[in-house]
Amino acid sequence: MDVNLNNRKKPDYRSLLCSAVLTLFSFLMILGVALGTFGNFRHRSYTLALMISAALTGCLFLCRRGLEKACRRLEEIPAWKTALVLAGLCLLLNGAWVLLFRPEQAPDYQTFYQAAVDLSEGQHPQNRAYIAMFPHILGYASFLSVFLRLFGRSLMTAAAVNVALTTLSGLILFTLCLKWRGRAAACFGFAFWILCPSKTLYNTMTLSEPYYTFLILLWFLCVVSEQRTLVSRAFLGMMSGVLLRLVNTARPIGVIPIIALAVWLLFLSAPAERKENGFKWFVFLSGLLCVYLITGPIWEKYMTEQLEQRPASVPGYSVYVGFNPDTQGTYSDADMDLLQSRYFGEYDEDADSAQKSMLEAARLRIAENKNRIPGIILHKLGVLLGHDEGGAYYSKESLSPRCYSVLCVLSNIWYYFISLLAVCGSLDFMRRRENSIWIVLPLFGVGLILAQLLVEVAARYHYALIPVLAVLAASGTDRLWKRGETE
Repeated sequence: MDVNLNNRKKPDYRSLLCSAVLTLFSFLMILGVALGTFGNFRHRSYTLALMISAALTGCLFLCRRGLEKACRRLEEIPAWKTALVLAGLCLLLNGAWVLLFRPEQAPDYQTFYQAAVDLSEGQHPQNRAYIAMFPHILGYASFLSVFLRLFGRSLMTAAAVNVALTTLSGLILFTLCLKWRGRAAACFGFAFWILCPSKTLYNTMTLSEPYYTFLILLWFLCVVSEQRTLVSRAFLGMMSGVLLRLVNTARPIGVIPIIALAVWLLFLSAPAERKENGFKWFVFLSGLLCVYLITGPIWEKYMTEQLEQRPASVPGYSVYVGFNPDTQGTYSDADMDLLQSRYFGEYDEDADSAQKSMLEAARLRIAENKNRIPGIILHKLGVLLGHDEGGAYYSKESLSPRCYSVLCVLSNIWYYFISLLAVCGSLDFMRRRENSIWIVLPLFGVGLILAQLLVEVAARYHYALIPVLAVLAASGTDRLWKRGETE
């Protein structure tokens, strides 16, 4: 979708708004990385990793003519063959790692796994009181229980499911990049995903990130798919509603893609797009919203039956921790004790009432610490986007100190490299002044980052952002070799 840059029209307000979105996305990424590196000199390895990644980015730019030749060869190979080879590499690399490395599971992941085992045996989850306070645990556990029932109740089954989801996510990334920028960009996007160290490390753990990230990618594939008839629009819209409801069961972020799509349709899409496809988009969004809203009570009923009580409806505890001035928005043992003992124990409230009480306490905490909120937000942004060594951190107990350090550095080099390329891709996207549907990707990224700044934060919560970075980085790299072609 190259644009003739010599005959560009003056940008209208929609193009300016698209540029504002891309600028905000780039600013958040740059600021987050800067806060996590230059703003955190206690960890000098972060700054070193950033310098190495900057050097790699510079080398990529200097070698763009050689990159052009390699990309030309890629363009000659049928897309399906390239995708098959890359999928095989992804499966081989991640499969080998989960076979060779079996770390001790962190407490949160043990909770996921035990709940899935209980469900696979036709029983109610054992730790129902805790799960009722954090019902997203049940969403992923219900999904995993199907595979535990079919293939055996072991941690290896969970790891194998993660590897399969990772490979399928890579194929979707390949398809998305192919649709947007062509074959070379598709290869770059999938290759970036394959080489992501943290993703490979996370695959050994029983966690929901690979699951809901795959669902988000599948949703976006539905959005950009060719929809020639109203029937196909309606079908894909309803399918999208199911996917986002499943996302919301595993992580309460299902509404963010809906908002991103609505913002594009209402404020950013070109007049020609509205005129030609406005009604089709209305049908798509109507089907999405209908299914998403209808399936909400169905899931609520299922949770109530499994947990034998009404699950929490608000993330009060997460908001309360998110504005803790002592931990600056990260996990707090004291806040968890407060939730479990004061509200859930001493006051004998159910899970929903306990979380609502925590939300009220969060309002009071925010009011008492107004002057400290900007500092808390900046610290949380640095934690969320400042590094990517979460996979190594959760494997730390099963690694030697040297191996742990090496994996941390490799993870961060890759993350900073992909972040720099993604910013380059965003700037090129801005230069093209596109109003296309692809702006929904960085819109989702902005929404995810801003939403996370309102609640408890941890580095692994940016997992769903990695595919967005991979697509934008692939776009920027693809544009780089095409510039080299014209020079």
